[in-house]
Amino acid sequence: MGSRLKAERMRLGKSPGDFAALCGVSRTTQFNYESGDRPPDADYLQLAHEAGMDIHFVVTGVKHEVDEDFVVVQQYDVAASAGHGMLNGHEISAGGLSFNRQWLAKRGLYPASLKVINVSGESMLPRLSDGDKVLVDISDTQPKSGRAYVLLQGEELLVKYCQLMPDGLLRVSSSNPNYPTYDIDLAKTDGVSIVGRVVASTHEW
Repeated sequence: MGSRLKAERMRLGKSPGDFAALCGVSRTTQFNYESGDRPPDADYLQLAHEAGMDIHFVVTGVKHEVDEDFVVVQQYDVAASAGHGMLNGHEISAGGLSFNRQWLAKRGLYPASLKVINVSGESMLPRLSDGDKVLVDISDTQPKSGRAYVLLQGEELLVKYCQLMPDGLLRVSSSNPNYPTYDIDLAKTDGVSIVGRVVASTHEW
């Protein structure tokens, strides 16, 4: 298994350190997996699959036909509200969407750092509509002016424009002028975090 894992990592053009980082392990652990000193765990294999590795081949030794031009990004059964927010349960994988590898690479996006979620509500109209799907880069959690982010506020998952302001304030705004802008004092508010930046969307007609 170790030699097949190494072959797949090399096929993807990744160094041991870079691929280890994508899969949430240390460079030493990656070497241990590739040398056969220890078997990779399920979490690692899942992330390796998301990064484009043919896990069927790694585990069984049987080549599984892989379309190297595309990668599947996991979609989660949660909805990020583009309105006043909605309560979500645990994230459950709901299949995935295929994206062109070159399209992602040109934008500096890594498949292992991407998730697809649904949009609910109207506060981001006309940019985003109820029922749209958004591609979220969970490695980008530093708000920049003019960019949309998925924001976790308590137990509410929101799609909003987020901008860091002086004195530790987070300004949260919408595309729809009917939804007011508000500020969050990060120093005094618990349970607020940026999940990731919205990098693309599909549109429901």
